[in-house]
Amino acid sequence: MWACVYMTIILVTFLLLGHFVMIAFGISIPGIRIAGGLVISFLGFRMLFPDEGKITREEKKEALLKSNISFSPLAMPSLSGPGAIAAVITMSSSINGRHGVDKVFAYTGIILAIVITAMLSWIVLRGAGFLRRILGVNGVDSLSRIMGFLLICIGAQFAIDGVRDLVLDVSFWTK
Repeated sequence: MWACVYMTIILVTFLLLGHFVMIAFGISIPGIRIAGGLVISFLGFRMLFPDEGKITREEKKEALLKSNISFSPLAMPSLSGPGAIAAVITMSSSINGRHGVDKVFAYTGIILAIVITAMLSWIVLRGAGFLRRILGVNGVDSLSRIMGFLLICIGAQFAIDGVRDLVLDVSFWTK
Protein backbone atom coordinates (compact mmCIF):
# COMPACT_ATOMS: atom_id res chain seq x y z
CA MET A 1 0.00 0.00 0.00
CA TRP A 2 2.77 2.44 0.92
CA ALA A 3 4.40 2.07 -2.50
CA CYS A 4 1.16 3.28 -4.11
CA VAL A 5 0.90 6.19 -1.65
CA TYR A 6 4.50 7.19 -2.40
CA MET A 7 3.80 6.85 -6.13
CA THR A 8 0.84 9.22 -5.82
CA ILE A 9 2.88 11.77 -3.86
CA ILE A 10 5.77 11.65 -6.34
CA LEU A 11 3.58 12.01 -9.43
CA VAL A 12 1.35 14.75 -7.99
CA THR A 13 4.48 16.66 -6.92
CA PHE A 14 5.91 16.45 -10.43
CA LEU A 15 2.53 17.43 -11.86
CA LEU A 16 2.38 20.56 -9.73
CA LEU A 17 6.06 21.50 -10.02
CA GLY A 18 6.92 19.95 -13.39
CA HIS A 19 6.59 23.09 -15.45
CA PHE A 20 8.91 24.94 -13.08
CA VAL A 21 11.45 22.10 -13.31
CA MET A 22 11.38 22.40 -17.10
CA ILE A 23 11.90 26.16 -16.95
CA ALA A 24 14.67 25.92 -14.32
CA PHE A 25 16.66 23.35 -16.28
CA GLY A 26 15.75 24.60 -19.78
CA ILE A 27 14.16 21.28 -20.75
CA SER A 28 11.70 21.08 -23.62
CA ILE A 29 8.76 18.69 -23.94
CA PRO A 30 10.43 16.88 -26.87
CA GLY A 31 13.55 16.52 -24.71
CA ILE A 32 11.53 14.95 -21.91
CA ARG A 33 9.76 12.62 -24.33
CA ILE A 34 13.00 11.47 -25.95
CA ALA A 35 14.80 10.97 -22.62
CA GLY A 36 11.78 9.24 -21.07
CA GLY A 37 11.50 6.97 -24.11
CA LEU A 38 15.15 6.00 -23.89
CA VAL A 39 14.89 5.19 -20.18
CA ILE A 40 11.67 3.19 -20.64
CA SER A 41 13.28 1.28 -23.50
CA PHE A 42 16.36 0.59 -21.37
CA LEU A 43 14.16 -0.85 -18.61
CA GLY A 44 12.30 -2.91 -21.22
CA PHE A 45 15.57 -4.32 -22.57
CA ARG A 46 16.57 -5.31 -19.02
CA MET A 47 13.27 -7.19 -18.67
CA LEU A 48 13.49 -8.80 -22.11
CA PHE A 49 17.13 -9.83 -21.66
CA PRO A 50 17.61 -10.17 -17.89
CA ASP A 51 21.09 -10.39 -16.39
CA GLU A 52 21.38 -13.99 -15.31
CA GLY A 53 24.39 -13.21 -13.13
CA LYS A 54 24.38 -14.30 -9.52
CA ILE A 55 23.70 -11.88 -6.73
CA THR A 56 26.89 -10.86 -4.92
CA ARG A 57 27.25 -11.29 -1.19
CA GLU A 58 27.08 -7.55 -0.67
CA GLU A 59 23.83 -7.27 -2.64
CA LYS A 60 22.31 -10.17 -0.73
CA LYS A 61 23.40 -8.67 2.60
CA GLU A 62 21.94 -5.27 1.69
CA ALA A 63 18.66 -6.87 0.55
CA LEU A 64 18.33 -8.75 3.84
CA LEU A 65 18.96 -5.58 5.85
CA LYS A 66 16.39 -3.57 3.91
CA SER A 67 13.17 -3.83 5.85
CA ASN A 68 10.99 -1.66 3.64
CA ILE A 69 11.03 -1.75 -0.15
CA SER A 70 7.90 0.34 -0.58
CA PHE A 71 9.74 3.55 -1.55
CA SER A 72 12.73 2.07 -3.33
CA PRO A 73 12.54 0.15 -5.62
CA LEU A 74 8.73 -0.14 -5.75
CA ALA A 75 7.51 3.47 -5.72
CA MET A 76 10.66 4.90 -7.30
CA PRO A 77 11.67 3.92 -9.99
CA SER A 78 9.13 1.15 -10.65
CA LEU A 79 5.65 2.65 -10.19
CA SER A 80 6.61 6.30 -10.63
CA GLY A 81 9.60 5.93 -12.86
CA PRO A 82 11.06 8.12 -15.59
CA GLY A 83 8.27 7.41 -18.07
CA ALA A 84 5.49 8.31 -15.65
CA ILE A 85 7.34 11.41 -14.47
CA ALA A 86 7.99 12.49 -18.08
CA ALA A 87 4.31 12.02 -18.91
CA VAL A 88 3.18 14.01 -15.86
CA ILE A 89 5.64 16.85 -16.55
CA THR A 90 4.45 16.96 -20.17
CA MET A 91 0.84 17.21 -18.97
CA SER A 92 1.84 19.90 -16.50
CA SER A 93 3.36 21.97 -19.30
CA SER A 94 0.29 21.66 -21.48
CA ILE A 95 -1.95 22.81 -18.61
CA ASN A 96 0.17 25.86 -17.85
CA GLY A 97 -1.29 27.87 -20.75
CA ARG A 98 -4.83 27.56 -19.40
CA HIS A 99 -6.47 29.97 -17.02
CA GLY A 100 -9.03 29.88 -14.21
CA VAL A 101 -11.51 27.05 -13.97
CA ASP A 102 -10.05 25.18 -16.97
CA LYS A 103 -6.71 24.92 -15.19
CA VAL A 104 -8.31 23.68 -11.96
CA PHE A 105 -10.35 21.04 -13.83
CA ALA A 106 -7.29 19.89 -15.77
CA TYR A 107 -5.15 19.47 -12.64
CA THR A 108 -8.02 17.82 -10.75
CA GLY A 109 -8.62 15.36 -13.58
CA ILE A 110 -4.97 14.35 -13.78
CA ILE A 111 -4.67 14.00 -10.00
CA LEU A 112 -7.80 11.83 -10.02
CA ALA A 113 -6.26 9.69 -12.78
CA ILE A 114 -3.06 9.31 -10.71
CA VAL A 115 -5.08 8.22 -7.65
CA ILE A 116 -7.09 5.69 -9.71
CA THR A 117 -3.85 4.35 -11.20
CA ALA A 118 -2.42 4.01 -7.68
CA MET A 119 -5.49 2.07 -6.54
CA LEU A 120 -5.29 -0.24 -9.57
CA SER A 121 -1.58 -0.72 -8.92
CA TRP A 122 -2.34 -1.70 -5.33
CA ILE A 123 -4.85 -4.31 -6.57
CA VAL A 124 -2.30 -5.71 -9.02
CA LEU A 125 0.42 -5.82 -6.36
CA ARG A 126 -1.94 -7.57 -3.92
CA GLY A 127 -2.65 -10.23 -6.55
CA ALA A 128 0.99 -10.76 -7.54
CA GLY A 129 1.56 -13.66 -5.14
CA PHE A 130 -1.53 -15.45 -6.37
CA LEU A 131 -0.53 -14.91 -9.99
CA ARG A 132 2.98 -16.20 -9.28
CA ARG A 133 1.58 -19.40 -7.77
CA ILE A 134 -0.61 -19.93 -10.85
CA LEU A 135 2.00 -19.09 -13.49
CA GLY A 136 5.04 -20.64 -11.82
CA VAL A 137 8.63 -19.55 -12.38
CA ASN A 138 8.58 -20.09 -16.15
CA GLY A 139 5.26 -18.32 -16.58
CA VAL A 140 6.44 -15.28 -14.61
CA ASP A 141 9.67 -15.23 -16.63
CA SER A 142 7.74 -15.39 -19.91
CA LEU A 143 5.31 -12.68 -18.79
CA SER A 144 8.22 -10.46 -17.71
CA ARG A 145 9.83 -10.80 -21.13
CA ILE A 146 6.56 -9.99 -22.90
CA MET A 147 6.10 -6.94 -20.69
CA GLY A 148 9.72 -5.97 -21.39
CA PHE A 149 9.02 -6.05 -25.12
CA LEU A 150 5.92 -3.90 -24.62
CA LEU A 151 7.97 -1.44 -22.57
CA ILE A 152 10.49 -1.21 -25.41
CA CYS A 153 7.63 -0.44 -27.82
CA ILE A 154 6.21 2.20 -25.48
CA GLY A 155 9.65 3.75 -25.01
CA ALA A 156 10.29 3.79 -28.75
CA GLN A 157 6.94 5.48 -29.37
CA PHE A 158 7.69 8.03 -26.65
CA ALA A 159 11.02 8.82 -28.34
CA ILE A 160 9.42 8.93 -31.81
CA ASP A 161 6.82 11.41 -30.54
CA GLY A 162 9.60 13.54 -29.05
CA VAL A 163 11.60 13.55 -32.29
CA ARG A 164 8.45 14.36 -34.29
CA ASP A 165 7.63 17.26 -31.96
CA LEU A 166 11.20 18.49 -32.26
CA VAL A 167 11.19 18.33 -36.06
CA LEU A 168 7.85 20.15 -36.25
CA ASP A 169 8.95 22.85 -33.77
CA VAL A 170 9.67 25.99 -35.79
CA SER A 171 11.63 27.59 -32.95
CA PHE A 172 14.09 24.67 -33.00
CA TRP A 173 15.00 25.38 -36.63
CA THR A 174 15.23 29.16 -36.24
CA LYS A 175 17.74 29.22 -33.36
